[in-house]
Amino acid sequence: MNKATRQFKFSGMAATQDLSHQITQTALGAAAPDEHYLAPVTVPITITNPGPTRVVGIPQYSPTVVGGTSGYNPPEDCNGNFMSYKFQPHNNCYAYGCNITPNTFPQPGRASGNLITAATLNGPSISHFAEQDGLVYVGTCLGDIKTFAQKRKATSPNDLVGTGALGGHFVALMISPAGDANWPGDYHWARCDDVVNFNSWSQKDGGDQVTNFDFAGNLIQNPAVANWTVNQGPVQPDKSQPDYNPDDLIVEYSFYCYMFVPDSGVKII
Repeated sequence: MNKATRQFKFSGMAATQDLSHQITQTALGAAAPDEHYLAPVTVPITITNPGPTRVVGIPQYSPTVVGGTSGYNPPEDCNGNFMSYKFQPHNNCYAYGCNITPNTFPQPGRASGNLITAATLNGPSISHFAEQDGLVYVGTCLGDIKTFAQKRKATSPNDLVGTGALGGHFVALMISPAGDANWPGDYHWARCDDVVNFNSWSQKDGGDQVTNFDFAGNLIQNPAVANWTVNQGPVQPDKSQPDYNPDDLIVEYSFYCYMFVPDSGVKII
C-alpha cells in the first residue's frame, strides 16, 4: 500500500504509526514469533492472500468476547470491552459492527487468511473478505434490509419486521478510496440497533468511543446518507518543507453496501 509521509487517522485500518497493532511475519511452517510491543498474546494466522503463504502474528490484548446484547448499549456490549476502562483502543469499527471484541483491531478477511492491500482496499474486496468471515451480503438500499429480514422472521401487520428473533443484525460498509497527499484509503462500518424500522444506527471510529452520531454529530438514521467526512488536518504543516501545504486534507467515506451479521458463525481477528 502507499506509504504515508504523514500520520493519518483511520477508522478501520491500523495506522503505520500504531505499533500496538502491527503484525509480525514468519516463514510458512514456522511458529509466529514471540515478538510484540505490549500485547500479552500473539495469535498465529496463516495468510494465503496475497501470497506467498505465510504465518503472521496478531497482537491480542485480551481474549475474544462475542456480544449478546441488542440495541444501542455500549456499556454492556461484549462485557464492556468497547469502553475506555477496558479495551476500547484495541477494537475498531469492524469489531463494533460485528459486536465481537477480538481486542486485536480486527481486519475483514484476516481470520480467513487475507490481508488487505492497496489493490483490495475497495468495496467489492472488503465486502468479500467480510463474507469469508461469516457476514452475509444484503444489498444497497433499506428495502433490501427489510426484504432480507422478512425472510428470516415473521412480519407485523404493518409489513415491518416483528419482534421475533432475527438471529443477527445489519451493518453498513463505507469506503474511502486512496487519494491526495498519500492518503492510502480506509473503510468504515456502522451497526444497526433497530431490528424493526432500521432507522437507528451507531458506529465506532477506530479506537475512539462508540457513538450513535455520524462524523458531523447527527444521529445516524440512514448510514447511506450520513456524513462520513473526516478532516485530516493540513496536508503539510511544516513551512520548512518544499511540499509545504497548509490546506486541510478532507477525506470522504462513501456508502457501499449493507451486510448481515449472524449471531453465530462469524470469526474475526
